[in-house]
Amino acid sequence: MSPHKRQIKFTYVTMMADLIAVLGSVAASYVLRFFYLDYAFMPVPENAPFAAYAKAVFVVVPVYFVFLKAYGLYNPHRRVRRIEEIFIVFKAASFSILVLMACTFFYRGFTYSRVYLVILWVLSSVLLSMARYLVIQLEYKRRIKDKNKIKVLLVGGNRNSRQIIQWANLNPHYGHQIIGVLVRDADLVGKHLEDISILGVSDQALNFISHLKPDQVILLDPNFPHAQIADLVAHCEDLFIDFKLAPDLYGIMSHNVNIEYMSSVPLIGFRDLPLDDVWNRFVKRLCDIVMSSACLLFAAPLCVLIVIAIKLESPGPILFRQKRMGRNQVIFNLLKFRTMRPDAEKESGPVWAKANDSRRTRIGTLLRRWNLDELPQLFNVLRGDMSFVGPRPERPHFIEQFRDEVPRYMARHKIKSGLTGWAQVNGLRGNTSIQERLKYDLYYMENWSLLFDLEIIFMTVFAFKNAY
Repeated sequence: MSPHKRQIKFTYVTMMADLIAVLGSVAASYVLRFFYLDYAFMPVPENAPFAAYAKAVFVVVPVYFVFLKAYGLYNPHRRVRRIEEIFIVFKAASFSILVLMACTFFYRGFTYSRVYLVILWVLSSVLLSMARYLVIQLEYKRRIKDKNKIKVLLVGGNRNSRQIIQWANLNPHYGHQIIGVLVRDADLVGKHLEDISILGVSDQALNFISHLKPDQVILLDPNFPHAQIADLVAHCEDLFIDFKLAPDLYGIMSHNVNIEYMSSVPLIGFRDLPLDDVWNRFVKRLCDIVMSSACLLFAAPLCVLIVIAIKLESPGPILFRQKRMGRNQVIFNLLKFRTMRPDAEKESGPVWAKANDSRRTRIGTLLRRWNLDELPQLFNVLRGDMSFVGPRPERPHFIEQFRDEVPRYMARHKIKSGLTGWAQVNGLRGNTSIQERLKYDLYYMENWSLLFDLEIIFMTVFAFKNAY
């Protein structure tokens, strides 16, 4: 079976699992509401025939499927982590219930229980997540065992090529097999990029595609002649081969683009970010105030113990203040519990922390290991210097270097800096690639949502990689 047909089959299996999960949620919600939740504050209605709720399935199922489809959950080419899938399912289920509740206001033939709809929301979110997790796990195992992989030919040998090869090796469950690489330098032919053979030069791409017949061709060479790209696309289309083109600018090109016309001239520019919207910024700020206040109250006893430990171990201030750049390039004082000697940068000047850093105190090592040194930044969030989630703020000294070396680096200052961020929960913190961090920061900015923030906050609890 071809990879394309397998992907379609997987989509159908997923749809069937969703259907079973929704139908199971409808039945289980009815049983739970009308047989087990008969309390004084939520009495069971006298007239609650199962037939009326069963007939509602013909509305419930289409509504759920519309939102599941709208969130791209039936896209056969999607590649999201399982926890992301669960959050997306939760969003789809939430909007489905909102629409169903609205329908009950207009339908006068029968009065449906609001408690039933709330139970349906919870159960459907859980059952849909469980069903999808099971289907995805089974599909992953099948792809790992299946010898009929998605054969990929890379045109271009650079950093992006290495990343794709490494990604394919680390994620065999996606079923991609890199069959070869084409490069511009003929002297490299016969050698290897990572563990993949360099088969030939990119100028002969058409011949290699005809001979190898891969399932997918990815053009990664930013210097590939524009005149030949159209031929490459047409050739792949004729052979029913999937063609992908990676952007240049070190791989940091936004998908958040918009096309508008001035006269008959098409102009490409960036769309507004979600957080450019006043309402979204208000909601995010409100959540920041509520969460930072609650966290400060909850963490107060722990903070007292940390203060005592710092004071007992070494002389010097308890809090460490450092200049950082936030939204709109505004400089503010970022707060941390002191984890190093007071004169840590007296001789070296501004440098990044590193593993086994000799400048740290013993309590500082423990605080950094468990991210507890960041707790005072809750005051930065409450004060409005930062947000709970966003790109981590950097020191002006380093920003002056990065703004010239890394394309689009300053774009990350269009929104508030965060106590935690999408890059950090994926292990990109400390002395790691600035380009990679920027990719994650830009992705977060362009795809912000309140649920995305909640996902990152949840992941932060388990994010200890490179915490030094």
